[in-house]
Amino acid sequence: MTHASATARATGQPDPATALARYASLVGDWDDFTAAMRRPAPACVVANTSRLTASELAGLLCAENHGTVPVPWSPGALRCAGEARPGLWWPYRAGLYSVQEEASLLPVALLDPRPGERVLDLCAAPGGKTAQVCMALRNRGTVIANDRDSRRLAAVRDRMKRLGLLNLTTTAFDGRDYPLAAGPFDRVLVDAPCSAEGTNFRKGATFDGSSDGFRRRVTDQQRALLRRAVALTRPGGRIVYSTCSLAPEENEAVLDAILQEDGSRVRVAPPPVDDAAFSPGIAEWEGRAFHPDVRHAIRLWPHISGTSGFFAVVLERIGPAETSQSTPVAELGSALRHKEVLAAIGRRYGFPDDAFEGLAFAHRGDHVQAIASDHCPPASPPPVASGVPFLRAEARIPKPTTAAAFLIGRQATRNVVELDRAQRDAYQTRQGFAPTPGQLAACDGHGYVILRYRGQPLGVGLLRPGPPARIDSQFPRAWVPRAHRT
Repeated sequence: MTHASATARATGQPDPATALARYASLVGDWDDFTAAMRRPAPACVVANTSRLTASELAGLLCAENHGTVPVPWSPGALRCAGEARPGLWWPYRAGLYSVQEEASLLPVALLDPRPGERVLDLCAAPGGKTAQVCMALRNRGTVIANDRDSRRLAAVRDRMKRLGLLNLTTTAFDGRDYPLAAGPFDRVLVDAPCSAEGTNFRKGATFDGSSDGFRRRVTDQQRALLRRAVALTRPGGRIVYSTCSLAPEENEAVLDAILQEDGSRVRVAPPPVDDAAFSPGIAEWEGRAFHPDVRHAIRLWPHISGTSGFFAVVLERIGPAETSQSTPVAELGSALRHKEVLAAIGRRYGFPDDAFEGLAFAHRGDHVQAIASDHCPPASPPPVASGVPFLRAEARIPKPTTAAAFLIGRQATRNVVELDRAQRDAYQTRQGFAPTPGQLAACDGHGYVILRYRGQPLGVGLLRPGPPARIDSQFPRAWVPRAHRT
C-alpha cells in the first residue's frame, strides 16, 4: 500500500488507488495517475464574449492580481493559477464569465457551434456547456437546453440571467424520447449522465467505485440518448458524445454499439482540435475489440492532461433526415410593441436609439422577457423559460432587472453611477453606501440608477436623495457569497 493510500484509509478519504484499480492496465504510470486524481483540478473561466473579449478579461483579472493563461484549444477560455476560486470574484457576479473545469471545455470545442445554427444540449443541467454554446453563437439564434429533471433547470436559469443568454430556451423532457418534431438540429450535444469517476476524487467527493449493476443501467441510458441525438440531427450535422467517466463501458463501448447498429446513419469524425494532452480512445477492453474508428475519440487522463478524467467523440450524421424540415415555433408570451416596452426606460437612462437592436420582447408571468429577435424554439416540448427577465411588466416606476443592466448598462448616459472599489464590494454584498456629489452628476436626484465599475455594469441601485444621499443595493440576494449574506 502506498503512503497516500494508507493516509486516505486512515482519514476516511476516498482512495483512487483502490476504487479505480480496474484501470491500471490503461493508464501507464499508475502512481502518477493516482497522485493526479488526488490533486484539485484547476479552474478555468470562459469570457462572456457579448460583454468583453478573452484578452480584455485577462487584463481585468490581472488588475485584480488573478493570473491566467489561455487554454490553447478552447478560444475564450483562460486557465486560473493555483487553486483559485473564480466564482467568488466580482467579475463573475457581474456576469463577465462562466466557470468551468478545463476538461468540461472539451465537448463544446469539439461541437464547434457556428452562428446561424440550431443547437440542442440534450442533458444540459447545470448549464456550463450550454452557456459556452450560447456565447459561441454570439448570443443569437436558437439554443435549446434540455434536462429531464425540471428542478435541475434552476441552475441553467440562473446562468441565463447572470450571463444574459438571449438565445436560449430550456425544456424539461426525457432526452431518450425527445420529440423528433423539435428537429432537425445542426448540432446536438450529449453530455451524458455517467459514473463521474473522472471528477469525483478531484472534487473531494466520497466515491468507492461504480457497481456493475449501476454501470449496466447507466450505459443503457447513454446508448438511448445517443440514438435519439442521431435521429434529431440533420444530415451533415454534428453530434458530440461525452462523459466524465473513465469506464470503457460508458465510453468506447457505447460508441461501438451505436456504430454497429446505426452505421448507415452516423460515422466518427476526426476532432476539430488537437493538443498534446489528448489521448486516443482505447481499442479493446476485457477481451472485447471495439470499432476501429473509436481511436478518433479523445480521452483526457489526469496525469497527462492535468485535468479531470474525460471522454469525448465527434460524430457526423449521414443518410436521410428523420425529422421535418419545418419546425413549429413555440409561443413565448404575448408580444409587445417595441415602443411600449422601451419608451420609459429609454428616457430615464438615456439609451441610444439602437440600444435594443436585435431584441424581441414578450410578457411572461410578472416580467417582460428580452429574447434574441431571431430565436425560434420548437413548440414541443413546451418551453420552460426563454431569454432573460428585462423589467417587471406592471411596475409603476421602470426598473431594469440586474440582467437588463448587464445587457445594456454600458450604453446608459443618464441616471448612471460609476463606483469605486469599496462601493463595488458593498453593492455586491447588498450593503448600502454613500455616493459623492461628483458621482451623481448624471442623476436626476432619486429613483433607480444603473451602477458600473470600470465601465462594466454591476446592476441596479435605489438612489435616495437624503441628505446625505445614499444608494441601496438591489443586487440579487442569491448571487451574494454565503459568507456575506445577512
